[in-house]
Amino acid sequence: MKRFLSSFVESFCSLKDLRTLTTAGMLLAMAVAIRTLSIDVTPDLRISFTFIPITAIAMLYGPVVCGASTFILDFLGYIITNKSARFYSPQLAAVVILSGVVYGLLLYKCDFKKERIKGCVMIILSCLIVALLCNSLLNTYFLYTLYVNKDFSPFHSGDMSAFWAYMLPRLVKNLIEFPIRTVILCLLLPAIKLAYDKVQAQFRKNEAK
Repeated sequence: MKRFLSSFVESFCSLKDLRTLTTAGMLLAMAVAIRTLSIDVTPDLRISFTFIPITAIAMLYGPVVCGASTFILDFLGYIITNKSARFYSPQLAAVVILSGVVYGLLLYKCDFKKERIKGCVMIILSCLIVALLCNSLLNTYFLYTLYVNKDFSPFHSGDMSAFWAYMLPRLVKNLIEFPIRTVILCLLLPAIKLAYDKVQAQFRKNEAK
């Protein structure tokens, strides 16, 4: 619990650092650019690689910064690419923020140089939680109840059957993406962390002069 709370406190305090805002802003801009190249399978199903800069933000700056970044990315993406009359949903925004918080809590300050295996385990765990809880279950639930069946009842067998049928393609898509995401992140995040640490060390060296 202590580590849980300290991650939020440290992440929030890092917002006071101009370097945090600059680096997170650059990664967020990269995520926005990547999002525009996403492949829309259906209006509610998208294949994208925005998870790479988002998890980098999570690793470097924690749950608060990453949660805020995922919200900004989602809102900007809605403004830029929205082609329907659907309104921006606070429920879906909350799920997006939750995914950023999950990444931030599990990946924050991962030291791949000293504990490579532990870092990869955290990547696998965070990707699994986001894939199953956020993307497959919660996201699907809100999409379904907001836009498909507003009278949905979990106590009605017909409604539940229709819901599971609606969720199945999203679940399959996330389960297929899960191992791909984990392999990509296990390869890229250590390299990103190494490059970031070298830049930070150079900054401290210059400031010491």
